[in-house]
Amino acid sequence: MRNPTILPLLAILALSAAHPLRGAGEPAPPFSLGACKEPGLPAEARCGTYEVFENRETRTGRKIPLQVVVLPARDAAGRLPDPFVYFAGGPGDSSIREGLFFAQELAALRKTRDVLLVDLRGTGGSAGLFCTEMQGKQGIQGFLDDFLPAGPMKACRDRLQATADLSWYVTGAAVDDVEEVRTALGYGPVNLMGGSYGTRAVLTYLRRHPQSVRTITLLGVVPPDDRYPLNVARSAQTALEGLLAECEGDAACREAFPELRQELAAVMERVTAEPVRVSLFDLDTGEPFEIRLGRAAVAQTLRYMTYSPADAALLPLLVHAAAGGNFEPLAQTARVQVAFLTSTADGFYQSVTCAEDVAFIRPEEIPAAVEGTLLGDFRVQRQRAACEGWPVRDPGREIQAPVVSDVPALLISGERDPVTPAANGDRVVSTLKNGLHLVVADGAHSLRGMQGGDCLTGVMAAFIESGKTEGLETSCVGRMRRPAFVTSFGDPEVKPVRANLERLAGTYRDPESGLTMEVGFAGSRLRCTLDGAPALLLPTSQTRFRIEGFSPETVLEFQLREGRITGVVLRDPSRPDLTLAKQD
Repeated sequence: MRNPTILPLLAILALSAAHPLRGAGEPAPPFSLGACKEPGLPAEARCGTYEVFENRETRTGRKIPLQVVVLPARDAAGRLPDPFVYFAGGPGDSSIREGLFFAQELAALRKTRDVLLVDLRGTGGSAGLFCTEMQGKQGIQGFLDDFLPAGPMKACRDRLQATADLSWYVTGAAVDDVEEVRTALGYGPVNLMGGSYGTRAVLTYLRRHPQSVRTITLLGVVPPDDRYPLNVARSAQTALEGLLAECEGDAACREAFPELRQELAAVMERVTAEPVRVSLFDLDTGEPFEIRLGRAAVAQTLRYMTYSPADAALLPLLVHAAAGGNFEPLAQTARVQVAFLTSTADGFYQSVTCAEDVAFIRPEEIPAAVEGTLLGDFRVQRQRAACEGWPVRDPGREIQAPVVSDVPALLISGERDPVTPAANGDRVVSTLKNGLHLVVADGAHSLRGMQGGDCLTGVMAAFIESGKTEGLETSCVGRMRRPAFVTSFGDPEVKPVRANLERLAGTYRDPESGLTMEVGFAGSRLRCTLDGAPALLLPTSQTRFRIEGFSPETVLEFQLREGRITGVVLRDPSRPDLTLAKQD
């Protein structure tokens, strides 16, 4: 929740003539799907806008246009009535954007099933409640210093509530919207999947519309009574301690960083005494600007690095570099994390967490919850302050009750998840009578970087296909392995000739997934933009580049043939190479 995406790195990379099935019952309101105008969607995708009342109780007043995308089953003759539906994390991420990735990963299901994707009210293309006041360079510094800075949050609230009733942007209303879309399109019971906050949405959907659900798959489980962010500091500390112990038990990591705990303590002592100032390059202009790393900034950055095994494998190296006085790699990683976090729908995040989490936290609980943690009470107190004056309605304590169901359920957790620990899954599965909980050893909130990660894709597809957990083959989960710790920054950066950089600029596209990458310039520096997210490229040769803020083992390698650039390959040790062709 308020998390970097649960998806693998840069993998957010979405109806044919057949119409969705219509069932018996009342006629659905007028709703048609047509060709998609949004770039980056598969050619066969069909798009539409479905309007719902903002106030679902009175069903009067302002309406919200929900963005809907349907990917049709490839076998029209064998098409089944139970589509796959995905709910994104955040709260505030786009379910369409994240769902397109899972639709590609679970491509086997698309032979006979549609994929139904809906951006929840207040997110993505569904009247997204974005706080532009928290974006850009000032947004990055404000996030690092205060997480939700009071001034920008108040300005955002005042601007948004001039047209929207912010109290209606909550989980119950959002899933009721999706149920209305399901009915309008005539689908039968659906197969729900959610990641992080999306698991709360799935559980809420199951509680409110049990007859409309065939299966649920939960990735990084948020229990109904989680009261996030009360437990953030403790979960993050547990994950960090596990990572430090893992490094101490790993021969290569121990040899490279024999005094890692002492170095971490020294870094925190330094930034607590006085913030460290680091110069970075602006992603738009290429001009240098300054970023300050104080205690809150470093604690948050390290916490977010434990969200994926790939970033966690880099953490000891960045701490070691900072302890030696080089804070630039840590600042680069912080910028990447914050750029994503400040691009989501902050207004929706506020409306959900203020009503469904912060409202249930008692001040006297906080000291014990955060005692002895690196993050301390920073996060919980900042969120409590940000919720002051935010319009909320009382959702009732019933939203915190466990969800009891016999609908088949597959739950997947990472052993070292710093925000939705595996214990969450244990609690939730205890009241799901046909539930199965899988815990990935050394896994985190995202499984990016895990060797053998395609195992889970197969398990999830088999579960949804069969509609039951009995007999599900899961032995491959025990063979998944974390990535090796990164002990070096790799090849040094070079200064290529400007003319050589200019020939790399252009549009690159994967025709199968629709993923498009733009390569251009930020001042004199080369920049790539993927799914709207820009990143600077650090050249290690004329055609090979590291991506600023990511592991040095993740690179972009441009393909040169007969003097022409023909494509670019994204190389990530944990995943197959991804090739995008240059467009003329």
